[in-house]
Amino acid sequence: MGIPNEVRASAAVEQEMHFVGCLEARAMPRLQAQLAPGTDAAVDVDLRTDARAGWPRLHGTVSGELPVECRRCERSFAWPLRLTVDLRLVRSEDEERKALADADPLWVRDDRLMLRELVEDEVLLAMPMLPRCESCENAILSAPQASPVDAPSERENPFAALKQHFKDKSVK
Repeated sequence: MGIPNEVRASAAVEQEMHFVGCLEARAMPRLQAQLAPGTDAAVDVDLRTDARAGWPRLHGTVSGELPVECRRCERSFAWPLRLTVDLRLVRSEDEERKALADADPLWVRDDRLMLRELVEDEVLLAMPMLPRCESCENAILSAPQASPVDAPSERENPFAALKQHFKDKSVK
């Protein structure tokens, strides 16, 4: 079964559906906007629904290589995506509160599970805010650290100085 846009959550959990497929980035407009200009990509999706853990859940993996632009040198590079998804399906605030203690809740409204939108959300959350290619990352990591001379000089605590001032006056 491919990755449908939407499924009935109750039926998916009851039938323990398995969704496997390749999802093109052009089908996910918010993700496409984050990729390097003029490039296209896809992610491999492998998701399952079940209630074996005692509650309805959606779990699996999303992986691929996404072409992103380095924020330092502006060259395009392949960013490896390896994402594990494990979400508890909830239908109320009470269920959400209970789930927060040990799981990531996913609100299911009107028995609709929006799979493609969910995959897009998860990928966007996993992406780096400021992607850097390996060369630029290594350059930043190997850059010399600030020398002690550049560090701000330690100031005397003003309260300690005031205390010392009153001590000196009382000795006189």
